[in-house]
Amino acid sequence: MNPNPSRVLRLFAETQDRLYDGDTIKKALSQIARHTKDKKVIENCEAIAELLQIEFDQTFVRNDVNQHFDAVKKLQNHGIWVKDKYKEIKLYTDNCDPKWFSALQEVTDVQLDRLGQLVSLLSAVPDICDLNGNVIRPNDLVIYPSQDEEGRPYEHYGIVRATHQGYSIAHFFTIETIRPQGRVAEVGLGYVYFSPYKAEWLFKERPESVSDSQIESRIDESRKKFIAAKDKLWNKLLYNCEHWAREMVYGEARSTQVENLRTKKST
Repeated sequence: MNPNPSRVLRLFAETQDRLYDGDTIKKALSQIARHTKDKKVIENCEAIAELLQIEFDQTFVRNDVNQHFDAVKKLQNHGIWVKDKYKEIKLYTDNCDPKWFSALQEVTDVQLDRLGQLVSLLSAVPDICDLNGNVIRPNDLVIYPSQDEEGRPYEHYGIVRATHQGYSIAHFFTIETIRPQGRVAEVGLGYVYFSPYKAEWLFKERPESVSDSQIESRIDESRKKFIAAKDKLWNKLLYNCEHWAREMVYGEARSTQVENLRTKKST
């Protein structure tokens, strides 16, 4: 037995050096947190940070599954690199007194096993969430907090659609409503527009009994009707973005915002 444990101890130190090398894990966790609001994912990231006693940036930027998996791949590759160094220790422990390394080995085993488990959990596809952390699903009604020409708040409605490029939002408006310096029109020719989902679109309702094909068919029919129409269809009180969205989802044109406004005026 070699009484000098220096090589074994150096390898333990080198394993830890690799683990913390270049803040790789910190950067990967920050990249994940910037691109998801999935609560379980963030909790797993926090568990990794607590395990290694590090901090990471949790400032959310946007939902991006590709960025998430890119960061997970970095964590996986980093873990392999660390374990490759750790395997070298096995070559020398047989000729070293266990009193020098048994405690270090036990702690390191737990550390690397737990890290591997947490990274594995991150390999699942993260939920797409809004800014409030609510999970977004296809066919959900979502709203974009907005203001009218007089600065009064209202909710602009949309419907979540699933495409091969990710989630998009189908919503109905008149062209005047999207002019930054323009006034919101009272009536206008309606347009159905699809835009990429962003976390600023907040969850509103989840229908239970409607199929994706039903909504798709209704949207297609509405677009054909709007194109063929000679009269202006969009109307702030009679047929606005919420009327359209609820008609596409539930089959009935209705605006809870207009109903609430009329109730307030009658009281």
